[in-house]
Amino acid sequence: MNSLKILVIEDESLIALELSETIKSFGYPNVDYVTTVDKVQNIINSKKINLLVMDINLNDKITGIELYKKLNTQIPIIYSTAYRDDKTMSEAIATNPLGYLIKPINDDELKALLKLAEYKTISLNNIIRLDKEYLFNVNEDKLFYQNSYINLGKKELELLKLLLNANESTISFERIEDEIWKNRVVSSSAVRTLIYRLRGKLGHQFIETEFNYGIKLIKSNK
Repeated sequence: MNSLKILVIEDESLIALELSETIKSFGYPNVDYVTTVDKVQNIINSKKINLLVMDINLNDKITGIELYKKLNTQIPIIYSTAYRDDKTMSEAIATNPLGYLIKPINDDELKALLKLAEYKTISLNNIIRLDKEYLFNVNEDKLFYQNSYINLGKKELELLKLLLNANESTISFERIEDEIWKNRVVSSSAVRTLIYRLRGKLGHQFIETEFNYGIKLIKSNK
């Protein structure tokens, strides 16, 4: 089954329905639509939406571009609009959309952008973002900062993966010792040195210590 879960945001009900049905006809069954902006956040959260198709000209109070900025989300977006002026285009491009569709929407262009979104979604599923600058590629077991590779030692990588798998729960120092050193007896200073080294490679961010117990990884929403 296709991985895309799409939300169409369009203030004209008929257009929203027609666009949703067109997308479904391309083989993307998981499509919802809304015609009022106040429902958008709830649907994104409840349906785990991973692609937005949004009209730029929603209403007099807020544009699609403004709404996308307000949502503060990493969900990829495709804009649609009846306008093609330079100002609108520049404002849209500044939000790094997947694409920009001029109404009346061309089916071939829409289909191509959906294929691109599908590819990006698969790629994003393999990426864990600590913030906008640090990310971890699950498939490659590699940490990146601003797209530059950060070399981790074997134990540093094991510790990072342990923290990521804990999903922001605290891991005890004892568990770190057991998981990384296995049956070897090590000093508490060895554990703390390892934590310090990993913390340094993360720019002394993200790792929080629970006094005399353990550590946890905190991802930033900024």
